Amino acid sequence: MDAIKVFNNVAHGVKNVKTILTVFDGIDKSIKEQKKKILKPRTIMDICILQTILEKVAKSQNEELIKDFEQHEITVRLEKVALLIIQYEARDGKNLNKKEKQRLGYVVEEIECIYDHSKALMLANVLDVTGSFKL
Repeated sequence: MDAIKVFNNVAHGVKNVKTILTVFDGIDKSIKEQKKKILKPRTIMDICILQTILEKVAKSQNEELIKDFEQHEITVRLEKVALLIIQYEARDGKNLNKKEKQRLGYVVEEIECIYDHSKALMLANVLDVTGSFKL
């Protein structure tokens, strides 16, 4: 496995997470002012945790975990979300039409899905390494 390629992919994923956080922060502030609810409270936390997960994966010695993140395109999916959300950066979420609100709803759902998949991949790798799981 090409460690430099993996690190670059994960670093790119972290950059996309930072972009998503910046845009969501602006949208979140705007929506609070408008007293409309598009973003779920958990979304920003999921993005922050995803950033931490990606940073840990980049430093991990567990090649299976890294391979799983690559295989399931975690960073690619984050990039797609970043490309969708960046459209709102200049507007900070102001004056969104119905289609744009639906797109933001999709973004929120995709972030939650990526977050859940990342957790599941890490758990699967813990189970694989230990052979069992103890609480």
